[in-house]
Amino acid sequence: KQLTYGLIDNPHAIVTPSVELSIANDEWFTLTLSVDAIFDTTNYGAKDGGYADRRWKYQELTPGITLSRNWDTTDLLGSTLDTAINYTYEYHPRSCNKPWNDWSNPDTQWLNLEIGLPDLWLQPAFTLEYQLVRQGPEDEETGKGGIYATFSVAHDFDLGADCLGLEEGMLTLTPTLGLGIANRDRNEADFGERDSFMFRDGFASLELAYSPIEGFTIAPYVGCHYQLDSDARNVVGDDDFVAYGGVALSYSF
Repeated sequence: KQLTYGLIDNPHAIVTPSVELSIANDEWFTLTLSVDAIFDTTNYGAKDGGYADRRWKYQELTPGITLSRNWDTTDLLGSTLDTAINYTYEYHPRSCNKPWNDWSNPDTQWLNLEIGLPDLWLQPAFTLEYQLVRQGPEDEETGKGGIYATFSVAHDFDLGADCLGLEEGMLTLTPTLGLGIANRDRNEADFGERDSFMFRDGFASLELAYSPIEGFTIAPYVGCHYQLDSDARNVVGDDDFVAYGGVALSYSF
């Protein structure tokens, strides 16, 4: 299932390939170019999603550029400080849109910020998504200035080294707990609600990452999230609590 901005976008199975190219300078910054895609596996778009049938076709392409750096703050904070700023363009095929006077799924753009302390036992992380452009017909444009932010904590349990005698980092279990909040513009875009601030959702996930060879990882995961605000629950109805699962495959070289 696809979860973005604290909401569920597609309750059916999806495939999300991505590729990244990073250029790193250890003394300065890492520049990363990326492209993500979302492929539907069912006709959800035509039946309930409000866009065309995109079964086994991409319904979203998201090219992006990220500038990141790890700061040596061990003496001050007890951990390095990971920071990243990212720009993405979220492109939807024209076939995903209804006629011009019946807006459904237009393109948009995002600016994202990430901050984390990965060396602490409880690894705190803060993320912020800021919507750069408005969406919708002229008389209903919303979204620009919308902010959805999360605060989460996680911990990596090295099951391989601690329990099974495997090499360090070969088998890792990572639980995560977090809270999502949103501002007035984000709430209006998602719910039609003009609350100035919302504690939107609480979420949890559990990932088991297995790396049998260098660079390759297979990571099944499960998670859930719950809409905390009563106005949000009223709008999403039966989707106020969502459980999801999947498996991630990655290879880096």
